Amino acid sequence: MLSLAEARSIIERQVQPFEPQAVPLAAARGRVLREDALAPDDLPAFDRSAMDGYAIDARDASPKFRVVMEVQAGQVPARRLHPGECARIFTGAPIPEGASQVIMQEDVERDGEWMTVRERETKMWIRYRGEDARQGELLLAAGARLRAEELSLLAQLGMVQPRVGRAPRVLHFATGNEIVDPSLTPAQGQIRDSNSTLIAALLADAGAQLVAQNRCGDDLDKLVDAIQSHAAESWDCLLISGGASVGDYDFGARALRELGFTIHFPQMNIRPGKPLIFATRERQIAFVIPGNPVSHFVTFQSAIRLALERIEGAPSSWKTAKIELAADLLAKPNERETLWPAHVGVQDGALCVTPLAWQSSGDLRGLLGANALVPIAPGTTGAKKGALVDCVLLLPFA
Repeated sequence: MLSLAEARSIIERQVQPFEPQAVPLAAARGRVLREDALAPDDLPAFDRSAMDGYAIDARDASPKFRVVMEVQAGQVPARRLHPGECARIFTGAPIPEGASQVIMQEDVERDGEWMTVRERETKMWIRYRGEDARQGELLLAAGARLRAEELSLLAQLGMVQPRVGRAPRVLHFATGNEIVDPSLTPAQGQIRDSNSTLIAALLADAGAQLVAQNRCGDDLDKLVDAIQSHAAESWDCLLISGGASVGDYDFGARALRELGFTIHFPQMNIRPGKPLIFATRERQIAFVIPGNPVSHFVTFQSAIRLALERIEGAPSSWKTAKIELAADLLAKPNERETLWPAHVGVQDGALCVTPLAWQSSGDLRGLLGANALVPIAPGTTGAKKGALVDCVLLLPFA
């Protein structure tokens, strides 16, 4: 069996970023920037006032100054200042020629057209041209996920049609004769379908587009027909919940082969989620996910999200940090690498991680509050409260 690291390496090799597309700034939220953002001009583009006050020449020792003009933000000063003159100026307004300091309005007295400085500071209260960035300077590198902060920077730079990675388009099929809609009361032997809700939410968190989501019984021909009913050009990623194992009614791998996919691995040496299948067909990708919900969560975070990030051209979000355990991690040695769901929070002003309790890969309570995974190497046990452990912080992290 492949280790998680080996499986992720295969995914990285097999999934290549799609061509970027230019979209309006309003549609770019959550997308991955696929071009560098450079300063088109000096920022700020001109010397401007950092305060409401009066612009003077800092070297002018006149006892009082004649107010010869007013400069508001967005205005061009009418003329230069001469000795003994000043300009009433407001925050963001251009500094007039001949001025080199702004005196805050709280530090002056105004009498008609005359201004007297009560107190002079050494601070100039000017935001100088280029003090934030120089023309051509790299401000945001390709690969950044565009949040509110990044979008506002692009707006400042005039990048109103940024080139971004395309949102992966996903088909999802939940298989199994036993699953029914969550709104129904299950008959004997049936269970409510929780995986479809889980996958839809995980895809939304990952910025992917759910094209269609359907349920299908344990019937190979019906599953293949259902997938083929969606035009191949309408989706990039196929997810099949259930059917990943080797039972008589586990049709995932057979369905992929009938559809022309090449299977790159049929399982990973992890717990939970061992029988994850990964396949490709030209530029399309597919995963068959082991049916239990905790397995769904773990394999999505550890493998499927990586494939979606590759489609977008995003850097991997799989990052680890050393964090102190807030409780004992009661894991017995296992031949597979365990990815233990956990919650990272703040306790006494510091980050700590609490392992979540799960009885089996079907125990959804073990995912409540999960925003991290704690990897446990094969053959090793857990750890005691207070120990520093590796944590994979999951996005969106909160």
